[in-house]
Amino acid sequence: MSEKLLVVKDLSTTFATAGGPLPAVGGVSFDLGENETIGIVGESGSGKTVLSRTIMGLQPRTNVTVTGSAQIDGFEVVGASENEKRKIWGTEVAMIFQDPMTSLNPVMRIGKQIDESLRVRLGMSKADAKARAIELLELVGIPSPTERYSAYPGQLSGGMRQRVVIAIALACSPKLLMADEPTTGLDVTIQAQILNLLDELRGRLKMSVILVTHDLGVVATRTSRIIVMYAGRIVETGTTRDVFYHHRMPYTRALLESSPKVSNHSHTRLITIPGRPPNLLKLSDGCSFAPRCKFATDQCHLVRPELQPSVEPGHSFACWNPLPVNQNEATT
Repeated sequence: MSEKLLVVKDLSTTFATAGGPLPAVGGVSFDLGENETIGIVGESGSGKTVLSRTIMGLQPRTNVTVTGSAQIDGFEVVGASENEKRKIWGTEVAMIFQDPMTSLNPVMRIGKQIDESLRVRLGMSKADAKARAIELLELVGIPSPTERYSAYPGQLSGGMRQRVVIAIALACSPKLLMADEPTTGLDVTIQAQILNLLDELRGRLKMSVILVTHDLGVVATRTSRIIVMYAGRIVETGTTRDVFYHHRMPYTRALLESSPKVSNHSHTRLITIPGRPPNLLKLSDGCSFAPRCKFATDQCHLVRPELQPSVEPGHSFACWNPLPVNQNEATT
């Protein structure tokens, strides 16, 4: 494993709400090596986006409590001031947000939106920033980049807007790129183009990448490790192969089974996960997935399982009744 670029230890994010404290992220720990890509997967509401924003230090300034540690290349994000965090935003870590239409200013030309970070963060002149912005547009595959520099977001397609958001994130050559649902709302052809682009840029620029998604197909061939989250906690983590073929957590199995497969016949009904994600304001003492799990026992409802090592090195899961390893390969 390469040197650790990101080290997260016991990171928790709790929001103060009218209904009481809401633990959106609870005690998450993992690390990320240089030039490595990992995936963070789970249903909507599992804490993926809150975790990524907490790592960047983008949580709200009020009504939120963050504990634990998140170090990016030795810089401690938790507890850092806004001015201190601004020193790493763009240069050390950057984020591709979910919806490019809401991420981009609709009344500002896209070239100016790329220029802004170059001039503010790197101190470039107006002319140098424009030249670099055009280079970035070309780098991310925007056709006629000089002409597109003066376009407004509304004049571009969804795929091109996503490429512009990627260009903005890459402007200051960050060491770590956080991609939060980078293909949401795009058709499958454009999704593949965007994911291939991210993979190519990671290799060319020697970045580390965190792919945050609910789609296991996105991380299947583009990550070295996968983190599965549920109710704000990690319930399974390991190499991509281990998670797909040797998973032990029933929730991981449920996610895999609910994903559409090319091998299925036309009009095959999709398998869904029964029940609904838990109310984070009313979490029980037991396993959060127990009410939806067909393998749950009384112990599952009473005591929350902690991560425990599996047979394979680096593979761990949180379950009192784990799936047998030898049954998984045939079901994925």
